[in-house]
Parts: sequence; C-alpha cells; structure tokens
Amino acid sequence: MIFHPGDEDVETKTLRQLQAEEDEEEKFQADLKKAVRQSLDTYQGGRNMTSCLRTPLEVNSHKISDSTKESPTSTEVGIFGTGLQNEVGEYNCFLNVIIQSLWNLGVFRAEFLRSSMLDHHHVGDPCVVCSLYEVLTALSAASREIRKEPVTPSTLRIALSNLYPDSSFFQEAQMNDASEVLAVIFDCLHRSFAQSSSVSDTDSSESNYTGSWDCANRTCIAHTLFGMNIFEQLNCNSCELESRHMKYTSFFHNINASALRNMKVTCPETAFDELLNLVEMNHQLACDPETGGCGKPNHIRHFLNTPPHVFTAVLGWQNTCESVEDIAATLAALNTEIDISIMYRGLDPKSIYSLASVVCYYGQHYHCFAYSHEHDRWIMYDDKTVKVIGSWSDVLSMCKKGHLQPQLLLYEKQR
Repeated sequence: MIFHPGDEDVETKTLRQLQAEEDEEEKFQADLKKAVRQSLDTYQGGRNMTSCLRTPLEVNSHKISDSTKESPTSTEVGIFGTGLQNEVGEYNCFLNVIIQSLWNLGVFRAEFLRSSMLDHHHVGDPCVVCSLYEVLTALSAASREIRKEPVTPSTLRIALSNLYPDSSFFQEAQMNDASEVLAVIFDCLHRSFAQSSSVSDTDSSESNYTGSWDCANRTCIAHTLFGMNIFEQLNCNSCELESRHMKYTSFFHNINASALRNMKVTCPETAFDELLNLVEMNHQLACDPETGGCGKPNHIRHFLNTPPHVFTAVLGWQNTCESVEDIAATLAALNTEIDISIMYRGLDPKSIYSLASVVCYYGQHYHCFAYSHEHDRWIMYDDKTVKVIGSWSDVLSMCKKGHLQPQLLLYEKQR
C-alpha cells in the first residue's frame, strides 16, 4: 500500500496500524518466550514429546509483517510456495528450513529435478535422494495451486534417520542441527551421482600440496553447485618462504559470529565480505621452521580454482539463546551481496553473489527466509506458514524482534 502525504484517511489508518503493531509486538514477545520455554523443556526432557514446538509466528499466522499490512490471499500464498508439515512431537523444523532453502535455489531445483529422473545410485532405504525428489516435486506442484495443503517431509525424515539406525541422529521426534542435515544431504547427493570420483595428489599438478579434493565428477550435483576446491598456503611476509601447502574441498565457509560482530565494531563502515577477510587474516600460523621458515606468524591465504554456483556460509554461535544486543550486532554485519574474490584468491575480481535464503533459529525452532527475485520480496517459511515479509530491512527487524540467530546464509552467483 502506498501512502500519500496529506491524505487524512491514510494517516488515520497508519496510526491505527502503528497501535496494532505495538499490540502485536507485545503478544509476539510473550508468546515467543512461552513457546521457546516449552520447546526447551520438552527437548531437554527427552521423553516428554507431547508439547509442540510452536512459535508466535505460527500462533499469529493470520497476521503478517510490519511491511505488509494486509493478510495474504490464497492466490498470493500460491505464488510464493507452500509450507511443510511439523505436527506435534515431530520436530521437523530443522529439516523443513533446509528443504525450503534448497527449493528456493532456482539453479539447484532445476538441476536436481532434472538429474533425479535419471539413473542414480540409491543411498539408504528408503533412498534419501528419491525422498528429497518426492518432497521437492510436491512443493513444485503445490506452488502452482491456489489452495493447497502443507507438504509432508516424512519420507525424507525417515530416509535420513535410517542412515543412522544405531544413533539418535535425525531420528523421528528428535531435534537436530540444520547445517548438519544439509551436510548429510550433500554427502548423499555425492554418493548417489558420483561413484568413486575422488582425485588424488598424483592426478593434480599441485603435487606439493597435502590433502586432496573430494570429487571431479561433473554429474555430482553437490560438488558442482556447492563445492569449493580450496588451495591453502602461507606466504611469509618476513622471509618470503611459501609453506603449509594444503588442498581440500569444502561446502561451507565457517564464520565465528562473535569474531564477526567484534570486527564490525572495530570497522563499522566495512562491508560484510571485507569483514570476513579481516576475520580470516586474524587466524595466523608460524612460518614453518621444518621447511626452513623463520617461525614468524602470518595469515593463511586461500585460493579457489573455480567459484561455486552457490556460496554457503555457516555462522557459529557460542549459545543457542544469545543476547538481543549480540544478535543485533551480528545482523548489522550481514549484507545481501558478497564478493567472494575478496576472501578467496584466484577468482576474477567482482565475483558477486546475492543472498537467496537465510536459516535462523531461536531456542529449538528454525525459520527460513527466502528471496523472491520475481516479486522482489523476502518470504518467511515457518513450517506450514508461508508469509510475505518485504524488504531485507524487514527481515532484519523481524530477526531482532524475535531474537532469531542466523545460522546458514546461501548466496547464488550473479549471472
């Protein structure tokens, strides 16, 4: 809705809306504290699975964010996708946010749905890849319908839990970590589409590097889209010796949330990618004396031979319930665009990526925010609730109000 200065009706409505927002915020905080207290008690108790992990974002699902004052119609919900089931005691939220994040990555969705129709090695019983295909296909079909029911992730949850029958990992009625389930899905995709494709040091001209890359098979969706083949070395600023050569494959760029916000305080005008580079430069090792080095500390340099299609950052927090001040300070460091050539050498300058989705949590409940390029809006996926949020500033505002801690940031390469 567009407000025009001087329009008395609009001004009056704005005051009413502001009062409604204040009332909603009070209820939001009260319900949020109650829901998280219940979820933590249930999770830590282990046996009592009767209470449901509900957040006020579900309780108040008939309302929408500060930036959008009207409830979304069924047609609007259809445009932005559909939700996923998380019934009482199921604890699917950690899995649901990963499913929604992957579904909202256009390059992954198109490639995965195409490749999964081809022959692939089945991983698990039932197959994790087949189960993921089933859920994403159902989401795609539901997104084209005006009225729809939330899609169940049960088959994928069962497939993942069957991978670890002797542990509590991903077992039904158990909470787990969203970044861990994403790593397991990547591993299953690799095992399904790329059999025996590791590259040894002898296959590479960089034979003086220890370690190896995980996969060179172009049919492997996980490594083709998300994998980063990284060279690592120390270049001494004192004696100019190169040492500590390593190479490895990683799906994630790990970030210490405390180090990030402290760096933001030190360099308040510095962009997110520059902050990440400065944080990395603080990690120093001694110039290797065993190879003739001087022993003086230097930072490690990282090189990428090929940029990933999707750059995935993982924020590590010290506590599951951080203070509002620390959450706000960390959020202030984030940005919706990132140039990974600032952190990784060997890439073309201006290797720009745009933020596609963010996975956040508070206590033991997860939310996903995904950006719609078509509609230029951020959408929140909270289990079966799909809600239009608005701009990135609206997302940040909701995270601050709800004490939501970002854990996963998925950036897509700009074309």
